[in-house]
Amino acid sequence: MRRASIALTMVLLLAPSFGQQNGNTVTVAGCVLNANGNFRLHTTTQNYILKGHRNELFSYNGKLIEVSGTTETPQSSAQGVPIVLHITKIKKLADYCQ
Repeated sequence: MRRASIALTMVLLLAPSFGQQNGNTVTVAGCVLNANGNFRLHTTTQNYILKGHRNELFSYNGKLIEVSGTTETPQSSAQGVPIVLHITKIKKLADYCQ
């Protein structure tokens, strides 16, 4: 039991260093596209990697949606690098992307 507690403590201490969310809540609209089960949202200015609500995202593939969620701190500040967005809310805006 003690080993399990130590292992759990170590995981909890190390967890913040992996995919850290910076707490920025954003709402963005764009076209959602599925590539091999990985969903991305393409906007006019930025690309997002969508995390969460995976089963729901399949029904929005190829559609214009509005997504709210929190972003992760990007690994790189280079332009064009997608931002990871952890979804809290999805709303369909149109059945097609423009």
